[in-house]
Amino acid sequence: MASPSVPLVDRRVRYALVVLVAGVVLVASVVEASGTPSVGPFGLVGMDKWSHALAYAGLTATLAYASIENGRARLALAVGLAVAFGIGIEIVQWPIAYRTASVADALADAIGACLLALGWRSLARYVRFGPIDESGTVR
Repeated sequence: MASPSVPLVDRRVRYALVVLVAGVVLVASVVEASGTPSVGPFGLVGMDKWSHALAYAGLTATLAYASIENGRARLALAVGLAVAFGIGIEIVQWPIAYRTASVADALADAIGACLLALGWRSLARYVRFGPIDESGTVR
C-alpha cells in the first residue's frame, strides 16, 4: 500500500501561512481577554494553557510544513522558532496592563511545540510530501 501524499504548495505560500498564523497568535496574545478562566480538559491545568499549547503546536506545524526540503521538515528549527516567538510574546505582554506575562504560558507554548514535533516525526514515516503537478496530484 502506498504512503498517503500531502501536497507541498509553493514555498511563498507556505511562508505566508506561517506569517498568517504568527499574526493571529500575536493579535490573540495582545488583545484584552474576555470571559472568566476555566479549567481545561482532564482538570489538570487552565484552559488558557491548553490554548497556548494548541496555538504553538499550530505555529510549529506551519513552520515545519514551510521548511520542508527534499521531503523532510526542519523540526528542530521549527520548534526553536516557535518557542522563541512564545517567549517574545510574553515579553511584549509585560507592559500591557490587561495582559500578564507568564513563565507558565511560555512553558505551555514550548510543550505544544514539542508535542507537535513528536507527532510530526511519527507521522512522517507514513506520509509523503511532494510538489503538486498540473493535474493536482502529488509528485
